[in-house]
Amino acid sequence: MKHEMSQKFTPKNLRQPISCYEEATWHANGLPKWENEVYSVWDDLFPVTPGHLLWIPKKNTVPYVRVTYGEAYDYGLQQVEQEEWSGFNIGQNIGKAAGQTVLWPHIHLIPRHKDDCPAGRNGIRLSYPNGDHKEYY
Repeated sequence: MKHEMSQKFTPKNLRQPISCYEEATWHANGLPKWENEVYSVWDDLFPVTPGHLLWIPKKNTVPYVRVTYGEAYDYGLQQVEQEEWSGFNIGQNIGKAAGQTVLWPHIHLIPRHKDDCPAGRNGIRLSYPNGDHKEYY
């Protein structure tokens, strides 16, 4: 599907409030890989690993975010089932305190591969840098 801007917008700097989908995609990487009426999918501009994707809902509403998150999750499962990935991390940074820089909902889908990080050192718990990162398991 072709990417079209539905309304005029003013590009925002990082950490500035965003009022529409188009302002959110200003910080995305190039053109979307694919999109539909609910969301678009982009290569992350600063990927933590090859294949890191951003799933951006076109409206900042719970139903749109819910569908977008579900589709990202399903895509990740398909990649694992097809043995393209060994696993994946999926999530959002919500709010400046959590590290959100583009203030519009978006879902990070990060592919994981066998042995890409030492065992037990690669999970979501590391998203909190000052947390207790002892090995409990």
